[in-house]
Amino acid sequence: MMIRREGNKRLPTTNFLTCSNNMSGDCCLWDGVICDEMTGHVIELDLSCNKLVGTIDSNSSLFQLSHLRRLNLSSNDFYSSHISPEFGRFSNLTHLDLFSSNFSGQIPSEISHLSKLVSHDFKLLLQNLTQLRELNLTFINISSTIPLNFSSHLTTLSMGSTTLYGIIPESIFHLPNLETLDLSNSYPLSGYFPKTKWNSSASLIELDLSGVNFSDNLPESLGFLTSVHSISLRNCNLRGPIPESLLNLTHIEDLDLRFNFLNGTVPSWMFSRLPSLSRLILSNNHFSGHLEDHFKSNSLEEINLSDNQLQGNLPNSIQNLVNLKIFYLDFNNFNGNVDISLFSNLKQLLVLSLSYNNISLINENKVKSTLPESLEQLGLAKCDVKEVEFLRSAKNLGELDLSNNKLQGRIPDWAWSNWMFSLANLDISHNMLTSVDLIPLQTVHTIDLRSNFLQDTNDTVSALDDEESNSEFLSDFWKAALMGYGSGLCIGLSIIYFMISTGNPKWLARIIVELEHKIMTGRRKKHQRQRSCRRRNNHL
Repeated sequence: MMIRREGNKRLPTTNFLTCSNNMSGDCCLWDGVICDEMTGHVIELDLSCNKLVGTIDSNSSLFQLSHLRRLNLSSNDFYSSHISPEFGRFSNLTHLDLFSSNFSGQIPSEISHLSKLVSHDFKLLLQNLTQLRELNLTFINISSTIPLNFSSHLTTLSMGSTTLYGIIPESIFHLPNLETLDLSNSYPLSGYFPKTKWNSSASLIELDLSGVNFSDNLPESLGFLTSVHSISLRNCNLRGPIPESLLNLTHIEDLDLRFNFLNGTVPSWMFSRLPSLSRLILSNNHFSGHLEDHFKSNSLEEINLSDNQLQGNLPNSIQNLVNLKIFYLDFNNFNGNVDISLFSNLKQLLVLSLSYNNISLINENKVKSTLPESLEQLGLAKCDVKEVEFLRSAKNLGELDLSNNKLQGRIPDWAWSNWMFSLANLDISHNMLTSVDLIPLQTVHTIDLRSNFLQDTNDTVSALDDEESNSEFLSDFWKAALMGYGSGLCIGLSIIYFMISTGNPKWLARIIVELEHKIMTGRRKKHQRQRSCRRRNNHL
């Protein structure tokens, strides 16, 4: 073993080079060495973070320590040394840690001889692959990198964000003790789900294959994973409906199927008959039809159904989701009247987005309803909103989108008072507001007032006190600055400079309004093009 420690200080742990199975008792006193009290054999060796450099040769005395159960070589630098096939001689090894040790090359098939290995993150064996990817050198074929006859005791296989290509060996799905399988974001990687029961069905707890190209229907065989807690299959080119076999996932807590091409209706049992489900992400698919009035879950905390083709009225039973915190229904085809009371009793609600449907928000109760005080983000763009009285209790709003509605007159003073120390982003563009007397927001980042009926002579947009806000110069100054800020920092600073140096020219303010409108319109169109492009890329 050609190895040394950088620096002048010599650590006792590096003396393992001279040790063997017949190691003397003195070796057992070294730092990082643990011996069996009965036999004296070295059973644990920890050389992590010792600044070791060099290469590990196949004839190294390290491989004479055949009784090792734990070996930690992490956080050293082995000069891109290959992982020696001699590692397969550690037949008693249960834990192996090579994190950040700069090994390179393929995982030798002899690793599969470690039948007692109970936990290992294969991603750690491939630290060099991340470096190769960054240097744009090569991709690694998963079939040749990973030995196909894995240890039957393996519980963790994690290679997320590793540069792999090829087809996932089906044997991976049949490891009988596998608890965690993470091959997410390993591009370009493809695979096929088993059509029948997986051997790992009884043990698998976490499954993350996000970004793997399956080009197939969501398989019925997922229903065999009766112990699974988390499934993430986002952006996997999956098609077809959600199979009824998923009803068997009684322990599922997190199900993420976003950015696929799934279609059909969203099954009502997903909101009522999966007792542990807390997070359901089905956004950016092709689901259609109505949501049935069967919302009964006490476990659901997050539901995201945005960017689909769902239609019809929102079910009244939504108000039964008493633990709901995040609810996205935007960019669908829902229609009809939606009463505020539908959400008023959801006391833990943090995020609600109903934007860009065909709904009309109403408040027809004799005792007017309000949205819960807990609310932090609210999207109601294009929801036929005519007044904001239903926001009186929402005093923690950080983001509010009321654009493309029918707000008239002015925003009431109580609203600015409520949001003074919380609101960061406000969009009230494309309404019929005629006056904005005072905006005393202390934490504001962006305000969009475009396309209203605001009058130049009466508007005051200021974060200063009343005396300063009465100045005509400060009025136009802050109005232009806010508009410029929405267009970009450089434009905003230029506007401020010119307003100060030229004495508040009216012609400049008019140009700024026109320029800002063109820029914001261009941004909106750009975002729409990006959305369409993402869908096309997912399809490909």
